[in-house]
Amino acid sequence: MIVPIHILLCEADDDDALRIVARLLRDGVAATHERVEDAESVAAALRQRPPDIVFSDYRMPSLTAHDVLRLLHDTAPDIPFILVSGQVGDERAAALMRAGARDFVSKNRLSRLAPVVRRELHEAECRHQRRQAQDALRESEQRLRLYAENAPDIIFRLRLAPRTRVEHVSPAAAAILGYAPEDLSGDPRRLLGLVHPADRDRLERSWRSPRGEPLLLRWRGPDGATVWTEQRATGIRDDDGRLLAVEGVLRDVTAQVRAQRERERLERRLRQAERLESLGRLAGGLAHDVNNLLGVILGNAELALDALPEDAPGRAGVERIQQAAERGEALARRLLASGDAHPPGAAGAGPAPETDLNAVVEETIDLLRPTLAGDVEVVTRLAGGLPAVGIDRTGLEHVLINVLVNALAAMPDGGRLTVETARGDGGARLTVSDTGHGMPAEVAERAFDPFFTTRERGTGLGLCTARGTVEGAGGRATLDSRPGSGTTVHIRLPAAEAR
Repeated sequence: MIVPIHILLCEADDDDALRIVARLLRDGVAATHERVEDAESVAAALRQRPPDIVFSDYRMPSLTAHDVLRLLHDTAPDIPFILVSGQVGDERAAALMRAGARDFVSKNRLSRLAPVVRRELHEAECRHQRRQAQDALRESEQRLRLYAENAPDIIFRLRLAPRTRVEHVSPAAAAILGYAPEDLSGDPRRLLGLVHPADRDRLERSWRSPRGEPLLLRWRGPDGATVWTEQRATGIRDDDGRLLAVEGVLRDVTAQVRAQRERERLERRLRQAERLESLGRLAGGLAHDVNNLLGVILGNAELALDALPEDAPGRAGVERIQQAAERGEALARRLLASGDAHPPGAAGAGPAPETDLNAVVEETIDLLRPTLAGDVEVVTRLAGGLPAVGIDRTGLEHVLINVLVNALAAMPDGGRLTVETARGDGGARLTVSDTGHGMPAEVAERAFDPFFTTRERGTGLGLCTARGTVEGAGGRATLDSRPGSGTTVHIRLPAAEAR
């Protein structure tokens, strides 16, 4: 059933009024109407039965279109006003349009009237819906402020249309993030600037399509500390489904996140300890076979040296084979002793070791030099007067070989390998730097993990066992790396007398 619209027709001529209504009916616009021709009748009609649309002639004996517009603005400014008149000059028509008239239809072209009516009624309905949405927003704001002031969580409101703006941040922001609400309101870039760069895109996307799902975010406090919050947000939409604003809650979950990370760290340490225990058992089983093979190599090297004159061209190579085999034999003995519960220097484990760091560096580099590609430059900067360090010599050689081999593998196309020693707090420092491809942060964090490797061939145990040896001697091993900037390994060793 079609409900007819109601028209207030300000017209002094009965015939013109009938022609207007008849034309609308012919063009499919069902309508009832009330004709008035003075100001008092207009005011009474607007009070008693507000029309859907107002038509008015430009001038009547006791009423003008300007009079009707003024009354309409005072009573019902959203009702569309259409000027339906005879000849009206452009200047007069423009003045009425500026005063609030929606359109002008000439009485000689009433065929335009029905399309104009349909358009204005549609626009009036849109304005009504927008006003309802705005009223809903205002009511929502009032409800939000009722409970936001004393809530333990941060409550916020972000307007998205017509422009993005942070309209409200509750006082809890000062306690959780360390910033006053007024410092976070207004331009959303103020708020986004405090979010961890890796979380900003996720936060903005959550504002554009809020689903109420929890979103974990990192924030930077005034003191530089990281604050973790969990966001839950919901969208405010108009009747057409357009997103107008977002309201949400930020809950402080820093303590929970830190506790979870600590649990994960302890679980990783436990898994690492279990793997290393398995590695120790495996090493003990293999060390016997390795030791037997090295014994054969050493025996043959000694026979070859006995048979070669002192000035023989190949004698130096055989001597290097013998030296390498002797080092390998010492490593095998270390593997065999890996199950011993006594740390170096402890009671029952013999005297505490005293090792010349610079001498081990020079000998190890000499040992590896024949394997270096011609386009790898080796630079050594060894400080004089270093104290002897409290680490087994064989263990230190093992550490250095692993670090150097990893550095060389990172420079397949050549580069510079720099080895430095220096005095440190209570001992000495060893630094190995390469100019290789480097590692992203997530890879560098796992470089010392057991069985972790980025190479196609390898066990992933080199750096892990190297760190274990250093820490077993009371030292510390760390790593700095960035993609395209190479890698630097820092090793700090205690002085022998400090152990």
